[in-house]
Amino acid sequence: MRKPEGLPAPSPGARRWLQPVNGPGSGSDPEFFAARPDLVQVALRAAHTPPGRNLRYLDITGNTVRRIGLDVPDSGRGVVRLDVYDTEAPYGLTVRELQVATCVAGGLGNPEIAEVLACSRRTVATHLEHVFAKLGVRARTSVATLIAAEDAYVAPLPSPGLVLPPALLGVLGVLGERDPVSRQAATRPPLRRPAVLASVYPADPLAGGPVLAMRRGARLAVRDLAARGGVSGREIEHLAVSVTPDQLPETVRDLAERGVDGILFGNFPLPVALPALAAANASGTPVLHSMTGQALSEGVRADPAGLGAVFQVCSTESAYVPGLLRTVRDLEDSGEFRPRRRRLAVLQRASTFDAGVVERVQRQAAEADWELVFLESVADDALDFADLVRRLEAADPDLVSLSIFPEPTLRAFLEATAGMRDSATFHAAWSPAAPEFARRLGELSEGLLWSTVIGNVDGPLCTAFEQRFRAAFGAEPGPAAAAVHYDMVNVLAQAWSRVSRPWDFAAVREQLRTSTSFGVTGAHQFVGRGQRGLSYPDETGDPARGHPHLIYRITGGAHQRLAPPLVS
Repeated sequence: MRKPEGLPAPSPGARRWLQPVNGPGSGSDPEFFAARPDLVQVALRAAHTPPGRNLRYLDITGNTVRRIGLDVPDSGRGVVRLDVYDTEAPYGLTVRELQVATCVAGGLGNPEIAEVLACSRRTVATHLEHVFAKLGVRARTSVATLIAAEDAYVAPLPSPGLVLPPALLGVLGVLGERDPVSRQAATRPPLRRPAVLASVYPADPLAGGPVLAMRRGARLAVRDLAARGGVSGREIEHLAVSVTPDQLPETVRDLAERGVDGILFGNFPLPVALPALAAANASGTPVLHSMTGQALSEGVRADPAGLGAVFQVCSTESAYVPGLLRTVRDLEDSGEFRPRRRRLAVLQRASTFDAGVVERVQRQAAEADWELVFLESVADDALDFADLVRRLEAADPDLVSLSIFPEPTLRAFLEATAGMRDSATFHAAWSPAAPEFARRLGELSEGLLWSTVIGNVDGPLCTAFEQRFRAAFGAEPGPAAAAVHYDMVNVLAQAWSRVSRPWDFAAVREQLRTSTSFGVTGAHQFVGRGQRGLSYPDETGDPARGHPHLIYRITGGAHQRLAPPLVS
């Protein structure tokens, strides 16, 4: 399989273990940790230490050197993260020289070192001369200082009598877990590793403009956060990956194995998105996305164990028809739209067609006093509409509502139905949000109604975002895609800022479930069924709890917003 675009090589031998105070832990390489129960015990001892600890040392197995990192959150949540990865010995030292240097740092003289390493004093003196030369020092105290600066103490410890940092001795089991010395506060501020964010986008060229806008929106958000000093002083490392649908599950598993702290999804077909989301959920990694297939959020609601880490920032496709009919009613009241018989046709993309679609749309139409006369499933990549158009013409609708289709499919449909445009009004969802859509489709887009359940909301935040986007990329952000992914980065960053560690996934998920944030696209709360956003005003009457369902009409190549009306 071709390597996904944008995915860097993983750190050699990178492994991760999360260990709670009580109960079993879990890791990215179960076989490795099963063979190294000593490391699991180190993590368990660290989980009992005071909060806010960050410890590092070197693990020596034969001639293999591994960096061990232990990170204990400030929140006192009783969980520790242990990271293991292959590394080179610092300063060019050999394994034996590292052991000698650790003994020196621990206060042993040459005779004691010779005893614990079972070698002659002459051999120790030779090793020490090499250590002095490689470190560029001539004093034993300088060796101790440099080994401490690199956290280059080695384990197993050559001797239990070494005078080393008590916190390190405690997690290595040299001091008792309840020894008062091992409970001393850390003498150095904890190291702040970057928060690692991965954005996964379709490599499908048919996705076109929206994907580029999403990538740029996320990139701008990371850039803005960096300009403000990161997240609580922690830098953000951003991986933007382009994958084909068949690469998606494996790529997401790979990202989770590498220990990313959060994943943003572009818009993928539901059949491939679900297994990939489940793969991310297996590691607990929070996932944010703006896909609208109702089966996705219903799956999260039905299976919180298998998909509980998945958060949908917007409403579902089920909001499109009632939002359209509500807007059409307003156009009728103003005299701008006069349907002949209030007959509705709906084309639903096959990838999100479910058993409840027919009943749901019939009910929505009836509540708005419309008759549903046509509803069919259409392949997402369909290009031949001759037979469908004949049946659609026979149904003779006043209003035709289209699901979310890739731009080539939408274009093909509009071309095939050009003869119906005088008798019926056409409505599309999301796809026209792509930058320059109206220019590319030209006359085919004229008079088209279109809507999105999440997009740019007029106001100072939106104006400032659009200005920065134009300055950064020399292009228009479009009315939705860039802003959505800009906001998703910031929603996740806000959750990170409210917890001690980005990798404390349980704490981050709780923040996402209980917090409210405001961005370019409006208010973000995951209070809908299946941890999703709400559509305003159809699902909530409070604009501070949901995203406005934005409906436009393309007139003269420009997007004229119909609902909610712009505030003058």
